[in-house]
Amino acid sequence: MTGARGTGGRAAVRRVAVVLSVAALLGAGACGSGDQSGSPSESPSVTGAASATPDPSGAEAAKAVLDKGIVNMESLGEGDGELRKQFGNTLASVPEDVLSVSFAFTCTGGAEVALAFRLGGKEVASAAGTHVCDGSTIFQRSIETAGADHPLGFSAVATGVGSGGYAYAFYSEKKQLP
Repeated sequence: MTGARGTGGRAAVRRVAVVLSVAALLGAGACGSGDQSGSPSESPSVTGAASATPDPSGAEAAKAVLDKGIVNMESLGEGDGELRKQFGNTLASVPEDVLSVSFAFTCTGGAEVALAFRLGGKEVASAAGTHVCDGSTIFQRSIETAGADHPLGFSAVATGVGSGGYAYAFYSEKKQLP
């Protein structure tokens, strides 16, 4: 009897350990940067410190502005999050039939954000610009990709950051005819 109880007890401990491990992994995934799953891969070189008390309402407000302002365009990737001093993201690859991509960005909280872009590891200086986070306007740039199957990324540096959120999206603008 003692041997059977000891084996069952060890099995129960193993089950609890597995459940706790899975719960820890799920909890760690829930503490991400605010980007949606399925969005472009995150650029590991562009990071920022999040504030102690995240306020998702700024990101939600920014996303609502994009949703209202950009209609009838095919999304290639999107994301949102809490406004930080530095952030960015990368669209893993631009589909070969896409000749240009439209990038749209908006933010709340009153900061000023400087945006820079890279296509296939090379800077796209013509697309760079700044945007004031007034919560009502959209920064939009067209980036010629010429059907290149390369990553397209943006990086942002915010000044005057207090609180607020941001939202962005990459859209297919021009496609090659079949």
